[in-house]
Amino acid sequence: MEIVHSIFHVQSPFNQINIWQKETPDLYLTASALLYTCNINKTDFNNMAKQQKNQPARPAPLKSVKQLTLLERWEKKLASNQKTALFISLGISLLFSLLLFDVKVSEMNDDSMYIEGGYSFSQDIHQLASANAQLYPLFLSLPIKFFGVNLILLKAFSVLFMTLALVFIYLAFKDRMPMVVLLPVILILAVNSYIQYYASLTFTEALYMFLQATFIWYFFHVMDKTKGINSLKTTWYYWLLLGLIVILLSSCKNLGIAAAGVVALSFLFQKRFLHALYSVVGILLVRFPVEQLKKSVWDMDQFNFQANILKQIDPYNASKGMETTSGFINRFLDNTGLYIAKRLYQVLAFVSGESIATPGALIFITVVLFIIALIFIIKNRNNYLLLAFIYSLVMMGVTFVVLQQQWDQHRYIMIFLPFILMMFFYGIYSLVIKSSSFTQLIYIIFIGIFFFSSFIASSSKASKNFSTLKKNLKGDVYYGYTDDWSNFLKMSAYCADSLPPNSFVASRKAPMSFIYGHGKKFYPIYTQFSQDPDTILTNFKDAKVTHVIMASLRRNPKKADGQVITTMHGLLQAIIKKYPEKIIQVKQIGETEPAYLFEIKY
Repeated sequence: MEIVHSIFHVQSPFNQINIWQKETPDLYLTASALLYTCNINKTDFNNMAKQQKNQPARPAPLKSVKQLTLLERWEKKLASNQKTALFISLGISLLFSLLLFDVKVSEMNDDSMYIEGGYSFSQDIHQLASANAQLYPLFLSLPIKFFGVNLILLKAFSVLFMTLALVFIYLAFKDRMPMVVLLPVILILAVNSYIQYYASLTFTEALYMFLQATFIWYFFHVMDKTKGINSLKTTWYYWLLLGLIVILLSSCKNLGIAAAGVVALSFLFQKRFLHALYSVVGILLVRFPVEQLKKSVWDMDQFNFQANILKQIDPYNASKGMETTSGFINRFLDNTGLYIAKRLYQVLAFVSGESIATPGALIFITVVLFIIALIFIIKNRNNYLLLAFIYSLVMMGVTFVVLQQQWDQHRYIMIFLPFILMMFFYGIYSLVIKSSSFTQLIYIIFIGIFFFSSFIASSSKASKNFSTLKKNLKGDVYYGYTDDWSNFLKMSAYCADSLPPNSFVASRKAPMSFIYGHGKKFYPIYTQFSQDPDTILTNFKDAKVTHVIMASLRRNPKKADGQVITTMHGLLQAIIKKYPEKIIQVKQIGETEPAYLFEIKY
């Protein structure tokens, strides 16, 4: 009887049997057999059905519901609110960009050089003062052409590029890695003090990070759209556009050309051999006409020009010869220690910016975290993260081989920070994701340490920067510089305001003199090119130099210990020693760490 009840239930009165007979003959035969076996007539069945109908329906048996772990709950929450989380991160990034904004130009000279290059190109397309990173001066020439050398406007573009870099990192990885990994990476980048510092400078880093993120995003797009399609007829434009992006990347920084190797390697790992070939050919087809155009317009080869400098033992003294194979190996090992054990963890705010130590333990930790990430990337067959892994490894390797140790700067490792953080976080996430919620707290704590380390460092720097920013915006353009730089820049302004228009002044930091000298051209001196007074005078006379600025620029920017950059001192002293009457002091600015202006009497 219970079986009959279960088959017919309340929704199956006897008058429905005809329907069952048509629609479900098997069930009809089974029910008929049971009715016959139980000797139930039609009247009894109807009475039974009415009784059953008046009874409350039996609840369906409860299904066991899997309890979500801590990271699964966070993943679900972040995935459903990912756009909100992204906009919050971008808002925080813009806030710190404003708080850490620097109206001044950097003492490192490169940002002034790019501005001067942009100005030169805006005046004459055949002039480009910057021999490296030609794409950036070309871009700067556009706002300079219409608005002049407006530092705040030019720096605003850096803020824009850095913000767009975060957006394209999100677009590239949003469906290709857990949100509980991706969104913390973007948030930590948003609060990182070094990212925000370079977001208000006219260095190439902001533009490069934007192009880098665009390259990754578009390469993923190409990987998806061309999968399983070997015909060039329907895919040729993908390879050409990919080639264009790689060439733009390499025109922003020469090492960007290594992205071509990353593309080929990524396709080879996926056994897409034809696509590896197509991508390399596409890059070459774009690069050749671009290089020919650059040679015809500027009569120079950017890549070969800087490549020769990178091959030298000393970038400032070609007479020391070219680096050997063993020299490059030593350079790689030294730079690995310098940039991984020191600069990377300074950027992450785990090591003091004043530290000069390069502890091997930090290299070991970094390598272990990368290996853990690689294991899970391969195990999970995530080709997108494999590309990010290959990209970061190849680009850092190339950087450590070609960079001279004298160029020790945070920005050379900072540009790869998005991918380094992805490897760190994805490895730890993959280790604990199948564990208990309590164990998964390790990942949350890990993320928290990275976030608060950067947040506290940025907040502290923003607090110190506020008074400088306030005074700079009110018109005190020298406030925030140390006395040596302040006096030097004031002397540059004096040269523009007080010397005859036809005067031509030699300067140790000519691009900075150009900025603070209201666009006046200065003759650049970067090395003591000779110790012979006649050679020096001949060089100056041929260049039509009339005056020389001799400043007291510190060797150690943070310490006024009397040790200064003596490039100009050496040149002038050599002349004075033989021809004292030819060097006449015209002006002195400052008593502490003064700057001097000398006129040359040929």
